[in-house]
Amino acid sequence: MSKRQKIGIVLGISLFTLIILLPTPDGMNPKGMKAAAVTVLMAVFWVTEAISIFATAFIPIVLFPILGILNANHIAASYGHHIVLLIIGAFLVAKAIESNNLHKRIALGTIQLIGTSRRQIILSFMIACAFLSMWTSNNSTTLMMLPIGLAILQRESIGKNNAFGSALMLSIAYSASIGGAGTLIGTPPNLLFVSTMNEIFPSSPDIVFTDWLKIGLPFVIIFLPISWIFIIKYFKIDGGLNDSHDVIQNEYKQLGAITIAEKRVLIICILYALGFVFRRKMEIGTVTLLGWSDLLGVQAYVKDSTVAFLAALLLFLLPNGKIKNDGSKKKLLEWDDAKTVPWGIAMLIGGGLAIASAFKESDLVSWIGVNLNLEGIPMFLVLLIVVVGMVFLTEINSNTASTAIFLPVLAGVSQAGNFHPYLLMIPATIAASCAFMLPSGTGPNAIILSSGYVTIPEMAKCGFWLNLLAICVIVLLLYFIIMPLLGVTAGSPNWI
Repeated sequence: MSKRQKIGIVLGISLFTLIILLPTPDGMNPKGMKAAAVTVLMAVFWVTEAISIFATAFIPIVLFPILGILNANHIAASYGHHIVLLIIGAFLVAKAIESNNLHKRIALGTIQLIGTSRRQIILSFMIACAFLSMWTSNNSTTLMMLPIGLAILQRESIGKNNAFGSALMLSIAYSASIGGAGTLIGTPPNLLFVSTMNEIFPSSPDIVFTDWLKIGLPFVIIFLPISWIFIIKYFKIDGGLNDSHDVIQNEYKQLGAITIAEKRVLIICILYALGFVFRRKMEIGTVTLLGWSDLLGVQAYVKDSTVAFLAALLLFLLPNGKIKNDGSKKKLLEWDDAKTVPWGIAMLIGGGLAIASAFKESDLVSWIGVNLNLEGIPMFLVLLIVVVGMVFLTEINSNTASTAIFLPVLAGVSQAGNFHPYLLMIPATIAASCAFMLPSGTGPNAIILSSGYVTIPEMAKCGFWLNLLAICVIVLLLYFIIMPLLGVTAGSPNWI
């Protein structure tokens, strides 16, 4: 056990005990004080990694019932929430894309299409990474793209102190993180936002896959090219690569003709995406398009998790065209593949949802709203502080853990300022995906550091400036453009 972990255990338990023993402030429900104590304990454990961040997510299962905050049934509902099921279903689909090599064909096809000059190579890698990260995990995307990037660098005999090598590696990591913000299933913080809203504000409108596209996709479309321009300018990238086209061609040729398995997975993935998009009725101008749930009369019964698991079940059901050693047909997705999906992330979301539930049931959100004085502080300044804090906090802590802790708090801050929760909670959620400075910030950062083409000081310097750009884009884009287009104003909505 490291020194940091030992400090985390002692500090976390000490703060937990201190808060439990302190007198309850005026107007606070005693349950709220206990919920705050558990939340602080989990926050310290998550930041210091006193125990596994996934194991920390199980603390509410034990302490909330023992402390009389939530009963066991309520806790179980948090870990079996439809949002938790959605991320599991999405992981299963992503694993099928990966295990059948469809992601590599998409990536190489994108690179071939855009071009193979130095600047074009970086752009094509960023577009491919961002697109794949909208549907698969950021870590899986980075791990898949890394060897392709290394093959180009090695073929061109580019040394490890070369600016192009650093730029290419960082572009892979950064675009994987940026792309994850684009869809509801792209990264766990997005799903945590939805589940937290459902729990704390049960009267709020449901946020589904298509709703998040209106928020995340514009961010990706705007920030990805800004990041590309910044990277090529920062590293002064120019000129061409002699053999890069051959490398990509050879990699693509090695894939061979598109297989039966790839075709079937692609068809299921298209239906999967369409299932999300057309689940509910849509208003397009004066025309109303009924969703498939409306046509079946089950709109009150189905969620996005229904779509994800339908796709997963089809993948488990359909053969991939190969025969196993025992003579049976191999499926597009086998359980041995499914066992390797990151189940811990789903439990982390469950732990975050349990915290949100405790904040709601103990009236801690309301207490924060009543006792936090934001009078005279401009809404824009509060938003800027929240985004800056989240961007730099996630440099040292898991982005999922950070959003799990702070989204319920921001719900209370919104009540204190009497403004729409989306104005703080959505920017904070996107900001959680924008940690570009340190390998501890995100999995992609740590993965590309292992290539040897990037040093920590190099990542920190480049990432610091990109963090600042991300803060500007998030604040300006969401506050001045996206929120007004969504009809979100500074005033508190009637469902709070």
